[in-house]
Amino acid sequence: MPTLSQNAVLAEYLIKNSLDFIGSADAEENIIEYNPAALRAFGYTLEEMVLLDVCELYITNEEYERVVQALDEKGEFSGEVINKRKNGEPFTCYLSANILYNDDGELIGSMGVSRDISYEKELTKKLEVQNEKNAKLIDELVSLSRIATNVSNGVVITTPEGRMKWCNDSFSRITGYSHNELIGHKPSELFRVPHFYIETFNELTKDGPNSDEPIQVPHYHKEGHLYWMLVESTPVYDDEGNLTEIIEVCTEITDQKKAEMALVESEANFRQMSETIEDVFFLYNVLDKQYEYVSPNSQDMLGVDPEFFYAGKAYLNKFVLADDRHIIRRGRLDIMSGNSYDIEYRVSVEGQIRWLRERAFPVRAVDGQIIKGSGVVSDITILKRDQELLDIQNRNIAESITYAKRIQSSTLQSESDIRKIFKDSFLYFLPKGELSGDFYIADYVNSKDDTRQLPVFFIGDCTGHGVPGAILSILCLSLARQTMRSRKIHSPAGALAFIRRRLIKIFHSDQARQINDGMDAGFGIVDEENKRVLYSGANLSVLVLRKGKWLEIEGSKQHVGYVADPSPFKDVSFDYESGDQLYLFTDGFVDQFGGENNKKYLKRRLKQFISSIADEPMKKQRKLIEKEFHSWKGREEQTDDICCFGLKLD
Repeated sequence: MPTLSQNAVLAEYLIKNSLDFIGSADAEENIIEYNPAALRAFGYTLEEMVLLDVCELYITNEEYERVVQALDEKGEFSGEVINKRKNGEPFTCYLSANILYNDDGELIGSMGVSRDISYEKELTKKLEVQNEKNAKLIDELVSLSRIATNVSNGVVITTPEGRMKWCNDSFSRITGYSHNELIGHKPSELFRVPHFYIETFNELTKDGPNSDEPIQVPHYHKEGHLYWMLVESTPVYDDEGNLTEIIEVCTEITDQKKAEMALVESEANFRQMSETIEDVFFLYNVLDKQYEYVSPNSQDMLGVDPEFFYAGKAYLNKFVLADDRHIIRRGRLDIMSGNSYDIEYRVSVEGQIRWLRERAFPVRAVDGQIIKGSGVVSDITILKRDQELLDIQNRNIAESITYAKRIQSSTLQSESDIRKIFKDSFLYFLPKGELSGDFYIADYVNSKDDTRQLPVFFIGDCTGHGVPGAILSILCLSLARQTMRSRKIHSPAGALAFIRRRLIKIFHSDQARQINDGMDAGFGIVDEENKRVLYSGANLSVLVLRKGKWLEIEGSKQHVGYVADPSPFKDVSFDYESGDQLYLFTDGFVDQFGGENNKKYLKRRLKQFISSIADEPMKKQRKLIEKEFHSWKGREEQTDDICCFGLKLD
């Protein structure tokens, strides 16, 4: 009698090798274990699976709740469920699940056994459709003879001379000829035999109808295409032994013949492929410790022919680099343990170092014993060389980006620098990557009469992000600063117009060469003495929160750059009250996907959130806005660069 440990090993073996999916979860519905069949079906690794909520394995929450409700009410569930693979593909399973309790009757979790029945469901559906078609066909043939109503094959009755005197609808359908066209004719008068089969056909029919065994015959349909029939002939004799008629049952086997020819072609293609493929296949007998098969092309890749391996010579010690031999030994142990392996190692062939990739899996006997290892070896030397070059290029690119980041960072002010100009303000700046297409400026400009210095803010969102966006942002930032130092430019609208002209000139943009790169921007001058803000925007609006109500100062509906039909940028002047709060942000925040339904954040939600924190100091608002962004984004990728500027006016 098997011991408990033997039973446990057997149980573990059955679970791991079961074709059914077996899994368990604890009382908090955390996944504990899934067997290999389940992992393969769902497409996850075990490490990925245990991080999931059980509900993520179902196509909808409603489907999951249906199972949970049954477990809560009955302690068990049996029935069909629709699960979801890692790639989102739905599939139907039959699930048997139950609640687990310990010896004290306390709930400790649940387990389930399920099986993929998608294919069975599909077959059942096809069978139902086919049954419906058959039922209709039977209804249509109800007035025909018993043979015609019960036989779907073609049936034809001929005279002893071979002339057709009756046929059913199926025979007419197979051949393409109507009853009137068939009756009275010999088959040879209507049905042409293909030239490649004439000799065989004549040999089969030279002695008349063959009643011993069916024959396969190719004919041409009335419309010209080739079809195959399996013909079974039954002669009918009268009481005196005279032949009175011949009944032939004809089964169309066109699809079967096509499959046979496709198989022959596939086998030929495989033989050709096996002769020309570069990989080396092998089959190793682990019991006899010898190779049973090695591809003939082993000489080209491995430096030795198959006879080297058949003779039991040690390839490992002679060709494999000493530092890599342990990798192969570990792979051999994996096979003996019943595991597949995928390894890479180096060999020295004719003085050259080659990288090889070897993949193998165990072959088991009926009793489960591992008897062989089957695998394939590929030369990945070029791939490794290319990977090394790619790594070098990536390092160079990373170094270049790091250097570019330092350059861009040097052009941007710190938050403390901004608060020197706008004391009660915040800046939330978060590039999508190392580099940003967004930028910001806080500075002073002279008043028109040169008697005062007025604080200004400028927010820019250049086309793209990363390296292209950063290059454009540095250019636009430089142009923006030029406008702040120019005595010829006296307004935000004039500054945006200047930048547009310079960008068009730099990019040589015109109708023939349209380069639409540019930026969305917002430029504001704050006149604290007169409590007035002069603002001009390009696709960016400035928002003002006053006593719980929002005012939106819209910018022009065009960007700063080439536009086929440009309009002048406009200055908008508005008076503010002490305590008003001004906000300007690029579209990275509001366009961020996230939340429960993975939707955009949108401007409306951002305004509602800022209203809820408006009583907080500006520094704290920045922290709360940052927290809100990351909470909304969750695990989603950041959509775009983010730049948010907030200012309390006094």
